[in-house]
Amino acid sequence: MPPARVALVGNLANLAYQTCKFLRRKGVKADVFIDQAELSYATSNPDSHDPGILQHPPDWLKTVPRAPQTLRVWTPLRKLWSAAFNNLSDFSLLHTLRRYDLIVSYCCAPWFVQEIGRPYISWATGSDLRELAMTGSPKGRHARSIFQHAQMVFHGPDPASLEAANALKLKSSFVFFPVDTEFYFPNDTLRDRTSTDELLVFHPSNLDWTYQKEDRWTKGNDKLFRAFARLVRDGHNARLVYLERGPDTEATRELVKDLEIEQSVEAISGSVSRVKLRDLYYMADVVADQFGHTSFGQIGLEAMSCGRPVLVDLDIKTISLYYDELPPVLNCGTEDEIYAHLKAALDREYRRGLGRHARIWIMKYHGIEGATVELIKRFETVLGRGIV
Repeated sequence: MPPARVALVGNLANLAYQTCKFLRRKGVKADVFIDQAELSYATSNPDSHDPGILQHPPDWLKTVPRAPQTLRVWTPLRKLWSAAFNNLSDFSLLHTLRRYDLIVSYCCAPWFVQEIGRPYISWATGSDLRELAMTGSPKGRHARSIFQHAQMVFHGPDPASLEAANALKLKSSFVFFPVDTEFYFPNDTLRDRTSTDELLVFHPSNLDWTYQKEDRWTKGNDKLFRAFARLVRDGHNARLVYLERGPDTEATRELVKDLEIEQSVEAISGSVSRVKLRDLYYMADVVADQFGHTSFGQIGLEAMSCGRPVLVDLDIKTISLYYDELPPVLNCGTEDEIYAHLKAALDREYRRGLGRHARIWIMKYHGIEGATVELIKRFETVLGRGIV
């Protein structure tokens, strides 16, 4: 039997691109399909990890036109959509994907994955499962259908995703997705931490904290800013650097003014590549992730891989279901808890030790080798045979 062909579709935060690289190292015949619209976002553009790769892309990296988001039964409309999906000579994306043995769909992309007639894994990336799929809107019903018809659904280690997977009776599985530990590695050369007592906190998460609703989780960014303001008012030498991105960018500017911490806060606007983001991790003493989802964002895992202490809100009960060793992070979900951990992080040796342990933990659970092998096992379970 020939090796299985695997298609990874949708490239939110470059997850599919990186995973495809790791799979190919292990001999898997994997290709990644990236929506051209995604290339406009630096964090979802392969070039931000590997500068220049799009000038001469490898044959396993395919860029395709934007897929329709509401096409449920494509067969009668195939001719109508053929021109829009023209890719790889005369084949539409729909026809092309039928040539693969397994499809891995990130964040419900493509939306017509259940109509292709091939086994597929739906890799939930957060709100697509715990929020969208639980609504009664047309898009919500469609997302729910995609998850329910998948041969397997991957989700994160947060209680909301686990509850949604159980409520929808999904064939769900947690997987340690591979972190590019070769790209995100410890590097202390960009900032001399022995020459200053300033605590530099970097917060790259999307700014999303004003919209409160029972079935929606925000990132709780305001908690960090309020805790940081208390730290500064107490006379501690600290600086907070954040990225101006997300729906609450303007609200965050106003919050900084209201808290009167403009002199201690620096905002970085514009697109930030993965290389630049990594350099900002290196510059920081502490990286702040998110405080509303009770789970890691990709930011937290990347920062830990760089050997940086991470402020993040984790649900220990749920995390313990998947990890036999708790992650060495500054676990905090309230303003008071964030403040207490910021004060503790003023101790240089304490945060250095935490950063070293963070790197060790990432290598154990999310390192390229081990995580990729586990991922391949999941693929083989779905297909019922080896894939290499």
